[in-house]
Amino acid sequence: MYMSVRKPPEKVNVEALINRGAKVKQDVKNKDKNWTVINLRISVEMLDWLDEAVAHKVGVSRTGWILQAIHEKLNKIER
Repeated sequence: MYMSVRKPPEKVNVEALINRGAKVKQDVKNKDKNWTVINLRISVEMLDWLDEAVAHKVGVSRTGWILQAIHEKLNKIER
Protein backbone atom coordinates (compact mmCIF):
# COMPACT_ATOMS: atom_id res chain seq x y z
CA MET A 1 0.00 0.00 0.00
CA TYR A 2 1.28 3.44 -0.96
CA MET A 3 0.74 6.69 0.89
CA SER A 4 0.88 10.04 -0.76
CA VAL A 5 2.90 12.64 1.05
CA ARG A 6 1.75 16.21 0.77
CA LYS A 7 4.27 18.98 0.56
CA PRO A 8 3.50 21.71 3.11
CA PRO A 9 2.17 24.91 1.53
CA GLU A 10 4.69 27.63 0.92
CA LYS A 11 4.47 30.63 3.20
CA VAL A 12 3.13 33.71 1.43
CA ASN A 13 4.41 37.15 2.30
CA VAL A 14 0.98 38.76 2.61
CA GLU A 15 2.37 42.26 3.12
CA ALA A 16 4.39 42.05 -0.10
CA LEU A 17 1.37 40.69 -1.96
CA ILE A 18 -0.79 43.59 -0.79
CA ASN A 19 1.87 46.20 -1.53
CA ARG A 20 2.43 44.82 -5.01
CA GLY A 21 -1.04 45.99 -6.04
CA ALA A 22 -2.63 45.60 -9.42
CA LYS A 23 -0.85 45.81 -12.72
CA VAL A 24 -0.38 49.31 -14.04
CA LYS A 25 -1.16 50.43 -17.55
CA GLN A 26 2.38 49.67 -18.76
CA ASP A 27 2.12 46.09 -17.47
CA VAL A 28 -1.01 45.30 -19.49
CA LYS A 29 -0.03 43.72 -22.77
CA ASN A 30 -2.29 45.36 -25.31
CA LYS A 31 -1.84 44.98 -29.05
CA ASP A 32 -3.99 48.04 -29.76
CA LYS A 33 -2.07 50.95 -28.22
CA ASN A 34 -5.12 53.25 -28.54
CA TRP A 35 -6.99 51.41 -25.78
CA THR A 36 -6.21 50.51 -22.20
CA VAL A 37 -7.94 48.70 -19.37
CA ILE A 38 -9.13 50.48 -16.22
CA ASN A 39 -10.84 49.34 -13.04
CA LEU A 40 -13.97 51.17 -11.99
CA ARG A 41 -15.48 51.00 -8.52
CA ILE A 42 -19.24 51.42 -8.63
CA SER A 43 -22.01 50.73 -6.15
CA VAL A 44 -24.19 47.68 -6.70
CA GLU A 45 -27.24 49.93 -6.79
CA MET A 46 -25.75 52.12 -9.53
CA LEU A 47 -24.63 49.07 -11.50
CA ASP A 48 -28.16 47.64 -11.34
CA TRP A 49 -29.51 51.00 -12.53
CA LEU A 50 -26.96 51.05 -15.36
CA ASP A 51 -27.82 47.49 -16.41
CA GLU A 52 -31.50 48.40 -16.46
CA ALA A 53 -30.76 51.34 -18.77
CA VAL A 54 -28.55 49.20 -21.03
CA ALA A 55 -31.22 46.48 -21.26
CA HIS A 56 -33.43 48.94 -23.17
CA LYS A 57 -30.70 49.66 -25.73
CA VAL A 58 -30.48 47.02 -28.44
CA GLY A 59 -26.90 46.22 -29.43
CA VAL A 60 -25.26 48.32 -26.70
CA SER A 61 -23.08 46.63 -24.10
CA ARG A 62 -22.48 47.92 -20.60
CA THR A 63 -18.99 49.03 -21.65
CA GLY A 64 -20.34 50.71 -24.77
CA TRP A 65 -22.95 52.57 -22.75
CA ILE A 66 -20.32 53.78 -20.26
CA LEU A 67 -18.07 54.93 -23.11
CA GLN A 68 -20.97 56.83 -24.70
CA ALA A 69 -21.76 58.52 -21.37
CA ILE A 70 -18.12 59.53 -20.89
CA HIS A 71 -17.97 60.87 -24.44
CA GLU A 72 -21.15 62.93 -23.94
CA LYS A 73 -19.80 64.38 -20.68
CA LEU A 74 -16.42 65.23 -22.22
CA ASN A 75 -18.09 66.96 -25.17
CA LYS A 76 -19.86 69.32 -22.72
CA ILE A 77 -16.61 70.65 -21.26
CA GLU A 78 -14.13 72.98 -22.90
CA ARG A 79 -10.79 71.64 -24.00
